[in-house]
Amino acid sequence: AAGGEDGAVGVNRIERADGAREALGSTAEVQMAAGDVFVIETPGGGGYGKA
Repeated sequence: AAGGEDGAVGVNRIERADGAREALGSTAEVQMAAGDVFVIETPGGGGYGKA
């Protein structure tokens, strides 16, 4: 936390049953199929202080 680094950005994606990965924008609409997985990686907080 005290390292002063930037926070990480969030990522949303679909991991398809066949192994394909599809990155999603913030307002994407997609069709899901049995076996597909919706992945949400939330943003990480940044630090404070000197880097």
